Amino acid sequence: MASLVLVLLSGCASGAVAPSSSPSPSPSPSGEGGRDPETILTCQGVEVTAGALDERTPASSLPSELAALLEDSPVVPIDDLDDWFVAVSSDDHVVLMRELEPPVDLGGGDVRDFDLLSASASPGAMPIDDVWGVDVSTSCTPRIDLGGRGEAMLALDPDALPDPGDREIALLATERSCNSGRPATGRIEVIDVVETDTAVELVVGVVPNGDGAYTCQSNPPTPFTVALERELGDRVLLDASVVPAHEIVAPAAGADG
Repeated sequence: MASLVLVLLSGCASGAVAPSSSPSPSPSPSGEGGRDPETILTCQGVEVTAGALDERTPASSLPSELAALLEDSPVVPIDDLDDWFVAVSSDDHVVLMRELEPPVDLGGGDVRDFDLLSASASPGAMPIDDVWGVDVSTSCTPRIDLGGRGEAMLALDPDALPDPGDREIALLATERSCNSGRPATGRIEVIDVVETDTAVELVVGVVPNGDGAYTCQSNPPTPFTVALERELGDRVLLDASVVPAHEIVAPAAGADG
């Protein structure tokens, strides 16, 4: 699928950060299987429901005229509708998604699990015909509602990789929102930590910076640490702000922050 980016989200003090006392985001961090089907997730700013991700209604079920229009679109043609499923469907808006195997790792914790195409009858869409147009074509990973905090991409700090005996984990968070290419120092918020016998699930957000206007170049990662109730052991660290949850790993050597 060709890459047409119509929605662009740019991809922030040390010391252990305790889980926030602010209201938790509505979905549970454990993610798959226990989520209300009506839970709203966002994928590069496009809203989809958890139920749509679970059901995966084939895109070939779309009305034949609309299906043919999307397949032959001069903007972003879809090569095979059978590979896609319907995430949103109404009289004037459809969102199609396709799972990527393997996921696309853009570095610094930015891992994309899906291709997404949003088409609508809105005037601002890039026209396919006299009615329909493409709003968004991108790759993305669904994210839970963080209750007003901004999104962060998480990675292990390569200069302080965790050992099994550690109870403080050094991490890097890269703010996705525009911040003039500056780190999110003092604004990283650990919203939730769930420790089980096999995993440590983290939900981390960024408190919005309400200080003026910003340019939208990429932001550098911000170091922070998370305190655990017990030693890490052989448990896996998971970013549970995304669905499905991703293992948190160190950036690839030579990758930008």
